[in-house]
Amino acid sequence: MDIAIIGANGDVGRSLAAQIISRQILTPRQRLQLVGRRDGGSASALYGLRADLYDAFAEITPEIDVAFAPEEVAADLILFCAGRTAPTGAGPMVSRHELAMGNRAVFESYAKSIAQRGHGEELVVIVTNPVELGVEVFSRYLDPHRVFGMGAYQDTMRLRREIAADFGVRRQRVHGYMLGEHGDALVPILSRFWIYGFDETENAAALQRLRGTRVASAFAGTLAAEKAALAALIRDNHVEQAFRHAEAQPPDLRAVLLPLITHISGAKTATSTAAVTAELAEQILSGGQSVIPAQVSLDKSDWFGPAGVIGVPVICGLRGWSQVIDLEMDDDERACLLSAADVIRARLASWSAP
Repeated sequence: MDIAIIGANGDVGRSLAAQIISRQILTPRQRLQLVGRRDGGSASALYGLRADLYDAFAEITPEIDVAFAPEEVAADLILFCAGRTAPTGAGPMVSRHELAMGNRAVFESYAKSIAQRGHGEELVVIVTNPVELGVEVFSRYLDPHRVFGMGAYQDTMRLRREIAADFGVRRQRVHGYMLGEHGDALVPILSRFWIYGFDETENAAALQRLRGTRVASAFAGTLAAEKAALAALIRDNHVEQAFRHAEAQPPDLRAVLLPLITHISGAKTATSTAAVTAELAEQILSGGQSVIPAQVSLDKSDWFGPAGVIGVPVICGLRGWSQVIDLEMDDDERACLLSAADVIRARLASWSAP
């Protein structure tokens, strides 16, 4: 299997290249393709990045190829990181609509080219935001079952890490999901949460501690209020206080708020995004069947909701994703997930308008 990173000269792309090599996801006989733009900084930087990676990882480095146009992309697994990103700092936040308008043409150009010139069996993982738009565009040109958005995977891993920290266990022992949109229409699925190694009584107590009296339908409103409070702190340059405020919230809120402040602080979230994307790639390429939460393009026969793009758990492997896992969940959570599907569908319609 060969891997291409589109947008390899960006913060996430550079970190992702290092993650792929250090995790030895590729063997020295396989190929890592670094893709950039000839008219940008990539023209010289990618050759330097290639040399740096060979220098850093020596014997475990795969063959590294450099490319500068959509028609040059050639790989089995394509990790799409190109396009505009939200700026850091305390200034006005870039809306998802603005990101969509900036990145839609980038998605289109690569999706068309890969459909025309690829071998037809490529797997594509969308990292660039809005993830849902990337999945929608690529799924129009390629087999939708071979296109994933990594947002739900990243949100889920963040949730599990925050829960693990509260209970003093490893993230791998925590079961729970963040589904829906990789954005404001995010839905924590906690009704069937458990921690491996806890018995039924301990898990019931853990769930009560985690949720208290809160319900899924209140999450969006609470999240919006917390974002507004943090924005006020950041505008006044109280970043440390913003972190302390976010760290005092429940795990599901922390999983969203802390990455937001991290990005605004100037540190960005490139390292964590790259690490999670590499982990996702590792699972996909493992050769087995895994359950992965991801944004995918569904039709009405795939799940209980309407056709469209949404983050759900799917069974996936080397041939892409095969089916949606219909999780047991509370009626409130199910209603929130259906509402998220409506939000995403409306946004995609507005982003696709001329």
